Amino acid sequence: MQQVATRPRPSLRRTTRPLLRGLGVAVLTGAAAFLPTAGARAAAPHVVEYGPLPTGPISGACEVEFDRRGRLWVEQYLAGQFARMDPKTGRFTEFKTPMPLSVPGGEELGQDGAIWSTEVTGNALLRIDPDSGSMRELPLPWAGALSTTALGLPLHTGLGLANDISKGADGAMWFTLGGLNAVGRVDMATHRMTKYRLPTAVGAEQALFGIIKPGPGRTMVTDMPLENKVYSINVDTKAVKAYTMPTPLSFPLGVTTGPDGAIWVTEERAMKLARIDPATGKIAEYPLLGAHGLLSGLLNGISIGNPLPIPGPIVTGSDGRLYFPLNFAGSVGLGNRMASFDPATHKVATYATPSSLSSPCDINNEQAGSIWFAELTANKVGRLIIG
Repeated sequence: MQQVATRPRPSLRRTTRPLLRGLGVAVLTGAAAFLPTAGARAAAPHVVEYGPLPTGPISGACEVEFDRRGRLWVEQYLAGQFARMDPKTGRFTEFKTPMPLSVPGGEELGQDGAIWSTEVTGNALLRIDPDSGSMRELPLPWAGALSTTALGLPLHTGLGLANDISKGADGAMWFTLGGLNAVGRVDMATHRMTKYRLPTAVGAEQALFGIIKPGPGRTMVTDMPLENKVYSINVDTKAVKAYTMPTPLSFPLGVTTGPDGAIWVTEERAMKLARIDPATGKIAEYPLLGAHGLLSGLLNGISIGNPLPIPGPIVTGSDGRLYFPLNFAGSVGLGNRMASFDPATHKVATYATPSSLSSPCDINNEQAGSIWFAELTANKVGRLIIG
């Protein structure tokens, strides 16, 4: 395990004198930015950055997750490690995964208080002690998974290709299995794993795009981009429903349950948002590019900061709006904006990051008033303050 500590260098976008009077030195010092300033005036949503991370220039910073003590964990999939950001000191500490080049995937705070993640090339789940940073690999028991060593390094083989993991309403953790056309479930008491096949013919090639999140009621929802479908699975009955996107080749990527109880989807190639009514199966799409989309902002002289509004993962903010990053050429692109969508008015707004071509990656909505994300190209952590 390697630990490196450094102090972040936060920056503000379009800082104004009224904002400085309201937020004061707290924002500029970084650590104090986690707490609201007493008597502060309401400011327009804006992005604050922290970092860069110690490993650079590009460590693969993407998903972020909070532990129970409020520390932020940052997945670094290119470096095969995680960074822990301590809000009390404003420092990053890095921890390497047991397997080099493991390509850590999604993160989730488990019911047991540990940080759970996936090793895409390691064919394993990863359980991280948030206090010590120690990690335990739980190899996937399918597709010929085999633990071996070469040159003194731990290696694994197998075709599970788990990419994302999330808590289910049944008290278990659920994860994607792109290489097995399935989703998996791990019991928190026994760590026993079970897989449930999805009715799709497409497999390993979409493993790196697989996202799984809690769905409406007692379901999980997951994307199948190359199938142009979203699936839901009931955590009790294991019944599966498939939803085909109306736009062909739309590449559905982000999935979440919105404030209205519907399934909301980002369609990366179609540059749209989609709303799935779980009761009727009806799907409505909302273009981000077009006469009633972000193009109208361009015509009014407002740049969106991207050649095309390509949406990534999606979450619901504490203000009831849906938030998602905008990138060019997908989640490893050159975008520099976050975006919000109001489900009631269908109004879209965008927010620039201080770093140009920052490439916002996965996002986190667990703190009221903020949307947290990592910036892949800038190798920093971003915080969109929404109120």
